[in-house]
Amino acid sequence: MDQTTENTDSAFLRRVSRRVEHPPGVAGKSLFDEATCAAHCHKWIESEKAGYDLGEAAVRDWHQRYWRKFSRERWMEHICGTAYWNELDNNDYGLLARNFAGHADLMREIVGQINQGGENLGVIQWAEANNRHMPSVLAILRLLDINSRRISHELDIGEDSFVESIRVRHKPSALVVDQDDASVDAVGDALKDEGMDVTGNASCDEALNTMARHRFDLFVIDMHSPGRHGAEVAWYLRRHGIKAPVVATSPADQRWCEDDLIDCGFTRLMTKPIALDDLRHIAREVVMAVGGQK
Repeated sequence: MDQTTENTDSAFLRRVSRRVEHPPGVAGKSLFDEATCAAHCHKWIESEKAGYDLGEAAVRDWHQRYWRKFSRERWMEHICGTAYWNELDNNDYGLLARNFAGHADLMREIVGQINQGGENLGVIQWAEANNRHMPSVLAILRLLDINSRRISHELDIGEDSFVESIRVRHKPSALVVDQDDASVDAVGDALKDEGMDVTGNASCDEALNTMARHRFDLFVIDMHSPGRHGAEVAWYLRRHGIKAPVVATSPADQRWCEDDLIDCGFTRLMTKPIALDDLRHIAREVVMAVGGQK
């Protein structure tokens, strides 16, 4: 990475982490959070196609294929005033709408064409063919062109920095699968104490649907949850190359061979009532491994 790229990436990452004050009455959204979600969805889809977890390679693929288009569309929303993105300049919010309030329909037509990949020449030819007001068309394109050059530089974050930023910003998370709400709450509270986000599901079927949409760093699965067998969840995770710890839980009077469970893909067996200090120790190791902050 050369010095110019490093400086550009550093400036972007400072904007990602800054505290933003939105205009009154406007709810801000994080462009980078949305990009992270899109990249992880892409990873899950491509991993499903491949039959195993593609990991950061799929995130890099998303950046290479979609980042420029994604960031440009978010910028368009920002200057049109249809969405406020925290990482973009506060003064740019609604810039196009403010300058061309009397030509809102024309503005939307031009923005729509550009979002679909249209270039200035194509827009001008379209405007001439459809008898649009050419001075306004040219003024809109000029404003877009000037700001586009600046925003392209500001959002030109490199692939390595994009992946590293996702890794740094990721808060360790756990999926707890148990039909007993009290068990979910007790386990969840212990994991939250160690700095983890927690999602609770009441069945293994629900858990499989959740796992298709979200990434988790720890799984705690009651072997007697409704629906599919807990072992199916563990098999699913290992078959897709997910190496996160998978803890099986079961009442003490239900006999399970821990070696058999490990063969299925579980990391260990914990009998109920669960020794929460032991679970906290596991969570602590997970948080440290993924770089989370307690």
